[in-house]
Amino acid sequence: MTMNRRKLLGYGAQLSALLALGVPGRAAAETRSVPFSLDFRIYGGNSPFFLGNAAGIYENAGFTAALEGASGSADCVRRLATGTHDFGFADIMTLIEFSAANPDGAPRLIMPILDHSPASIMTIGGDKITSLEQLKGKKIGVAANSAATKIMPGILKLNNIAPDEIEFTAVDVRIRDTMLLKGEVDGVVGYDYTSVFNFVGNGVKREDINILYFSDFGFDFPANALIASQKMIDQEPELCKAVALGAARAWGAAYKDPGAAVDAAVAREPLLVRDVELQRLQFILDTHISTESVKEHGIGYLEPERISKGLALMAEGFGLSTQPKLEDFYADGFLPDAQDLKILG
Repeated sequence: MTMNRRKLLGYGAQLSALLALGVPGRAAAETRSVPFSLDFRIYGGNSPFFLGNAAGIYENAGFTAALEGASGSADCVRRLATGTHDFGFADIMTLIEFSAANPDGAPRLIMPILDHSPASIMTIGGDKITSLEQLKGKKIGVAANSAATKIMPGILKLNNIAPDEIEFTAVDVRIRDTMLLKGEVDGVVGYDYTSVFNFVGNGVKREDINILYFSDFGFDFPANALIASQKMIDQEPELCKAVALGAARAWGAAYKDPGAAVDAAVAREPLLVRDVELQRLQFILDTHISTESVKEHGIGYLEPERISKGLALMAEGFGLSTQPKLEDFYADGFLPDAQDLKILG
């Protein structure tokens, strides 16, 4: 799909603004393309990364991102571990589970981006559901191997609910949301910005969708993040810093102009429904980026007590003999300066 002149002028204006903020310029000869795996298919949820290319943000940091959709975060993490991709955007829970099983070759987290977890239980219509107690006797569809599903028993335990009081049914993630739309299950466990806008795209009103966040019931943990292969961390630390800087500035630009980010994704994937994807991105920015922590610290901040509590629950859910430590999956030293992490302005 060829970008029209209006879009190109818009991206040029954004680039000029970014340069005015001090984005370092690089000669074209220095720019390199890095294989970058997304967390899922191309859609509004990862559209800020496309804006990084379209607005020249990455190029001015010395690289371009060869962005590729994935079947999920597990696919993204495996790609980096096997060396087909250098950087990625993936769920931290999924990364931690992989790292525990593959400590030597696992990618590392280098910059958290989504501060609030989208892991949730969603229902449609009926009485407003505000507690896990209201799910007793209900049939809930879950993706059998997802990280969110695996920590669900721990969340029930924290809230004094026996696992057999709710009927969890393992389903193929590709039909999970469709089963709820058809009434074959009473609710689903998943990520809000994926499922909610699947429902919206099928005619469900936003106000008819009930969301119970794991964070409201004892699991408050950051979600998707920028990750890098161990090879990149060991051999290309300056590139890791440049990609982290580019990602932070791309998400900052998307926060200021979500429409430009979605347009960049639509230019790559013309079958996307722009209005739905714009709603999706705005929802992510409002719910998972614009948190009190990000307002105070910017993206990239990991509060020690919060992380420790989340890791304890994951150790139980993943069946690990020892609780993971932050240094097992996080490589520090790659975060941009504070001004670039303060993407909310």
